[in-house]
Amino acid sequence: MKLALSVAFLAATFAPFAHSQTPAVKVETGTLDGAPYRIDMPAKWNGILLVYYHGYAEHPAHFDKDQPDPIGTGFAAAGFAVAQSGYSQVGWALERALPETEALRQYTIAQYGQPKETYVTGHSMGGLLTAATIESYPNRYDGALALCGLLQPTTWALGRGGAMLAAFDFYYPGLLPGPVNIPASASLDEDLVATVLKALPSSPKGHAEMMALGHYKTDLDLASGVVFGTWVQREIEQRIGASALDNHNFIYAGGPDDNALNDGVKRYTASEAALAYLKTWYTPTGVLLKPMLAVHTTYDPIIPAETVALYADTVQRAGSSRNFVQQYVKADGHCHISGPETAVALEELIKWKHTGVKPEGGPVPAAK
Repeated sequence: MKLALSVAFLAATFAPFAHSQTPAVKVETGTLDGAPYRIDMPAKWNGILLVYYHGYAEHPAHFDKDQPDPIGTGFAAAGFAVAQSGYSQVGWALERALPETEALRQYTIAQYGQPKETYVTGHSMGGLLTAATIESYPNRYDGALALCGLLQPTTWALGRGGAMLAAFDFYYPGLLPGPVNIPASASLDEDLVATVLKALPSSPKGHAEMMALGHYKTDLDLASGVVFGTWVQREIEQRIGASALDNHNFIYAGGPDDNALNDGVKRYTASEAALAYLKTWYTPTGVLLKPMLAVHTTYDPIIPAETVALYADTVQRAGSSRNFVQQYVKADGHCHISGPETAVALEELIKWKHTGVKPEGGPVPAAK
């Protein structure tokens, strides 16, 4: 099942920048401290290093130096050096992704020389890693570009996701495994998505309530969302050894059946160990000493656009608003930010660093 980020989609949207590999770009792949990596180094390097974080993934990353890469190939063709770690873990891998990506940054510098400037960027979970990196290590980077990022406390995001699963189980009991103690053997795949789609009309109230709670536009978004949410809850349970689902203080609001749902839904309380883990990996501080630009689609069924507004509030309370701008692209879907739009956003970030003039909030400017 395609979960948080579709590599196929990225490859398609970066097509304007992705040329076939030529000797003008050196591609290095390998393993560093158990984490696969890829470095795209153009012969005519513009002196800028992009450090990239990928999103949540269900399978280990694999880099093929003989094949174009959705991120590395496009930006290397434009003169940027690109370093990306595949992490030594799948899933919610923040605790490994941060040090492994830092090790790769240092390795890249040792092999290819000190860059003039370094920027950090990433999609989805990688957007949260981008924020964590620029907040924690501003001396190592000149700016940050968070793309469709989960820019909110993980406890909040996972709490809301778990609350949605509990609500779904109230209306469609037993249709999904869980929502706690989810068996490792359970198949959370496209066949299950199809099963959920077929079952949605069996509970008109449940269907309407879930669509409203999740602000979904399509039944497929709802079905895919609850299956993906189940996958994430299981992976966190396995990683921590305890349940992270917590809806005991959650008030369901916004749908046509809120009162019945709040009265009837089963309440769960996450373990202290799970909450402590999620708080550490990661709770954004909003403290920004370097420029950060966040870009989101106007409709994202996995990470709602309002997550960026929550981060903007955190930044404001931290007194760092001068270093934060949020923009949007007019698109539906998770991370449906095209290659040209990404390139323009990066150009805006670099110009901001060079001139000290913030980009304007609002839509990402049209590519010239």
